[in-house]
Amino acid sequence: MTDNTEWAAYDVARSRLLTKIAEYDHLIDLEQSAEVPNTAKIAALESEQSALIDQSDMLTPEPHF
Repeated sequence: MTDNTEWAAYDVARSRLLTKIAEYDHLIDLEQSAEVPNTAKIAALESEQSALIDQSDMLTPEPHF
């Protein structure tokens, strides 16, 4: 792949991950604001969100030397 293609793929992947992270944030907020929040569900959502954040942090385009 060319550098531009790799950067475009990186941008798409990063955008998708950030969108999913934001979706989990919204679901967590909804559950926390419920009349009776389900703490197990919140913990599960936070765990999934954390895994996506870890993936996002590790995402980098391949360097060409």
